Amino acid sequence: MNIKNPKVTTSILMSVLLLASQTASAVQQSGPIQLTSSAEVEIIKTDTTGKQSIKREHATEVIPGKDVIYTLTFENVGSNSGNDIVINNPIPEHTVYKTGSASGTDTRISFSVDGGQNFASPEQLMVTGADGNTRTAKASEYTTIRWQYTKPLQPGKKSSVEFRVMLQ
Repeated sequence: MNIKNPKVTTSILMSVLLLASQTASAVQQSGPIQLTSSAEVEIIKTDTTGKQSIKREHATEVIPGKDVIYTLTFENVGSNSGNDIVINNPIPEHTVYKTGSASGTDTRISFSVDGGQNFASPEQLMVTGADGNTRTAKASEYTTIRWQYTKPLQPGKKSSVEFRVMLQ
């Protein structure tokens, strides 16, 4: 992945690159679940008639202000049902979570503002502002996303979750 901005440091590049391989920091479950992740960007393609469409491509170039879409695919590679599957995924450094972008079929989604110590729904997630008052957290303050898969994942089956961030 190339970041096109001479002012962007190597640590930002490494943070975004590492996310694709380290995306889910924790997968808790009762069976063997294999987790893979991918980082994509949306590209506008124009066909020979001038019609435009949006396609996803592997993120090879990302510039500040652009979105990156992360997809986490989890597959039951065992012979028994996978139960109680929980995926905790940190928001990468130098990115901001895009409000409402976390999704996943048959999942309960919650967020953390303290590095994954505590999770809550967006309307219940509270922070203390610089003025000392408690308020609802902004999406830009989220540090971690949690997906709790609500069904057993049968052997040989897979599902996925995703979210978007904007590179700062």
